[in-house]
Amino acid sequence: MAGQQSDQTEADILFEMVKSRYGDRLTEDQLEDVRRTVDSVVGNAEALRAVTLDNADEPPAVFTPYRAEG
Repeated sequence: MAGQQSDQTEADILFEMVKSRYGDRLTEDQLEDVRRTVDSVVGNAEALRAVTLDNADEPPAVFTPYRAEG
């Protein structure tokens, strides 16, 4: 995230956004759950970003022909 302090991770920044918007409505336990969820989502996003795709790569298509019960 451009313009942010370099010592903050993406997860820290996203958690602080959620906390600033909804922190007054959440308990400490709920905030801890949010923190774990944000960490998980950021980890998944990093894994997706690590996958390199070529321009010719397409999503896998599953073809299932229709067969009438008969």
